[in-house]
Amino acid sequence: MDTPNDFRIGLAEKGLEELEKSLINIRLHRRKELVNEVSRMKSEIQIIKYSYMPFEELSEFESVVRISRIARAAMEKVHEAERDFHQVNSRFWLDYLASLPELFRRGEISRVYEAVRYFSGEIVHSVRMEENLWLCSFDCGHRMDVVTNSQEFKAGNMAVVCYLPPRRFGDAISEGMFVPCQPEKRGELSHREILEIKDRLGEVEAVLLGIL
Repeated sequence: MDTPNDFRIGLAEKGLEELEKSLINIRLHRRKELVNEVSRMKSEIQIIKYSYMPFEELSEFESVVRISRIARAAMEKVHEAERDFHQVNSRFWLDYLASLPELFRRGEISRVYEAVRYFSGEIVHSVRMEENLWLCSFDCGHRMDVVTNSQEFKAGNMAVVCYLPPRRFGDAISEGMFVPCQPEKRGELSHREILEIKDRLGEVEAVLLGIL
């Protein structure tokens, strides 16, 4: 299996770099311990990268399980910090690392948009930030803030959001990107459901390739 070039592993490596940057700036007690945990995970990700294991087996590989466990424990600590960009950025990447077992269970993937998570839910609130930007509160079982430049995503509508590294728009922090489709359920999309909307994921793919 081509683990050295897998998009999920590439994003995990990028996430560990981003975590190091954000944890330096986060307001949190015992921050140094979290930085040390990132170093541990960086060593583990190199083992995974050159394992050449089938991805379904990789989901249960001890290094993957260890990264997931460390990331989940770190998330609990980061949740205690004051919410700002660095806290949201740390939460995203820790969540990504914690989700690696589930992401590897998708098996072999060929496009980067298959390497991230998607959620369907309801836009419960929308406020205009400026002429062409709206800040939406999105409920998919948990709350997310999403900034969009499209008027089609209005309060009360169902929508799908690709969960992405946060981006700043002035004082607002966007935690994802809307995908133009009408879901019939609330919650996380399966890999099969992601592939069903692949023709609408061009912008998501461009964003992710920019990150890598």
